[in-house]
Amino acid sequence: MRKGNPVHWVEAGSGPPVVLLHGLGGDTGFWAAERVAWAARFRLILIDLRGHGATPASPGGHSIDDLADDVVAVLDAIGIEAAHVVGFSMGGLVAQSLAVRHPGRVARLVLASTYAVMNPQARLFLDAVLDTYERSQDPAQMYRLIFPWLFSVAFLADPAHGALLAGSDADLDDQSLAAWRAAYLAQRRFDGRAQLGRIAAPALVIAGRDDRLVDLADARALADGVPGGELAVLAGAGHLVNVEQPDAFRASVETFLAD
Repeated sequence: MRKGNPVHWVEAGSGPPVVLLHGLGGDTGFWAAERVAWAARFRLILIDLRGHGATPASPGGHSIDDLADDVVAVLDAIGIEAAHVVGFSMGGLVAQSLAVRHPGRVARLVLASTYAVMNPQARLFLDAVLDTYERSQDPAQMYRLIFPWLFSVAFLADPAHGALLAGSDADLDDQSLAAWRAAYLAQRRFDGRAQLGRIAAPALVIAGRDDRLVDLADARALADGVPGGELAVLAGAGHLVNVEQPDAFRASVETFLAD
């Protein structure tokens, strides 16, 4: 734990411990549906990564490895030696680093909508988003740029999702530009390809077939790089696989963690 700048986490449920790590711009609330669904069977540890939710940002920025060490500090604080770890997008990078740096702390690893290194197309897009955000200082504009790329075309076109799509940027003021920038730059710098072979924990990679931010080839490369890694591709899902295909996502995770 960082002295004077603590990491915020919440716990829910009972059973085998499972750490849940959100993506860029998220917080513990990202896992609201999973928290309800899984509290009866798992002890959930939901962590706000640096600069997100109630965890302060780091002056001068941070690395993905720093975030992995923060997770270990939380586990130490609550007396858990090893836990399953579920990481989404940027949280999946943290989960990879955690499994490499602290192999004894990870029982099973679920990597959702993530990769070992950001592909050039996603990097160019997000670099442009950052540049626009820095010029406008408008978090709502930044989010409107990213939002369409989080979902499949079919999901966006379905009138049944209108209420969700209309109110999604309500909490944008909770994260500053500096915090978003630091988190994105840590994500952009991360390259875990050379370390994948060191991951000893059984690993499941979950990918949305229609993900526009993480190409399916990136997900396959991630699963192939981890010894014994498995890949589950969810049809009809974009980047937010747990939102578009919640039942399939939860079933994939539950089956894997129960093995």
